Amino acid sequence: MRIELNQNGLCLKRNKPVKVRGGIGHTVVCHSGSIWVTQDGDARDVVLEAGESFTFDRDGPAVLQAFEPGAISIVQADAQTRTTGLPAFLKSFLQGGRPARGAIWV
Repeated sequence: MRIELNQNGLCLKRNKPVKVRGGIGHTVVCHSGSIWVTQDGDARDVVLEAGESFTFDRDGPAVLQAFEPGAISIVQADAQTRTTGLPAFLKSFLQGGRPARGAIWV
């Protein structure tokens, strides 16, 4: 999966769905707001609040939609392990740092 829109992540507007293709193994990180995540063929509905994350575990498209305006980023699984995990990633993001090598932000 290759999405490179900007270094600040993606701001989602309320009730405006975003489709993600080829996301398996990537993690969506919710930085603000409340984000609904659903994957094709998956009965689960996941709701992320600020500071929470979800790793796509199915082939096929996924849909993200904000219940309220929010901000997310999507990170490759191996990028998280190289930066000592999600806490280091979020700390870097909040301090205005650049994404870890291999990180994908949308």
